[in-house]
Amino acid sequence: MNLIHTCIALSLAAVISPASVAAQQQGQPPADARPKAPDPVTGEVVSINTDTKTIVVKTTSDSEMKFSYSPETEIVGAEKGAEGLATKTGTLVTVTYDVHGTANVAIKIEVKPKQ
Repeated sequence: MNLIHTCIALSLAAVISPASVAAQQQGQPPADARPKAPDPVTGEVVSINTDTKTIVVKTTSDSEMKFSYSPETEIVGAEKGAEGLATKTGTLVTVTYDVHGTANVAIKIEVKPKQ
């Protein structure tokens, strides 16, 4: 490769590289601009529907929050997972969740031991 070809190749690399990096960076917002997951909620189990895979929790502010769950939801402290959770009405739980549109989707449901 002669000197002219080398200069052209280096010039093209210098022009293309910053443009491709900028295009890749535009696809994702900066880490601090992404929505933060909400804080976990602790409250008393009001109802559980294993058919629709939903749980309603009465929070400390006396409001109720509804969460959906799936087989991927981690359930801690209830025997038999979601089926065991169905017997826990009135029990204190902490729900770690994410918001998908208007739905609260449980990531982890932790059953607190009775005191």
